[in-house]
Amino acid sequence: MRVRIVSVIALTFLAACGSDSSGVTPPGSNKTVDIFTIGDTFSPTFTSLSVGDTARWNFSGGSDGQGHNVRFNPRTADSPSDINVLKTGTAVRVFTAKGTYNYVCDVHPGMNAQIVVQ
Repeated sequence: MRVRIVSVIALTFLAACGSDSSGVTPPGSNKTVDIFTIGDTFSPTFTSLSVGDTARWNFSGGSDGQGHNVRFNPRTADSPSDINVLKTGTAVRVFTAKGTYNYVCDVHPGMNAQIVVQ
């Protein structure tokens, strides 16, 4: 009987300590999504976020070594601030309102992407 009680307690403890490996972000939890500059493209080119989530851009020099920037186009009252040209490093922006946010790199025409906040 004593062994059985210890076993039940041990199983209960292990179940309580288990982690959620489903990869699903619980409601109300903010997440960070990484966006990379690979060559002269943003990757991914489409990102879906929830209000309060963060986009983190990871910059590399580009094919010509000039770096990249992020300019939201068109500008709206809810658009986060633009990101100046960076050759390396990261920059983050938190999205506080629902909407579609298109952005471009002014250094490399045709380099564009989109974030949809739901």
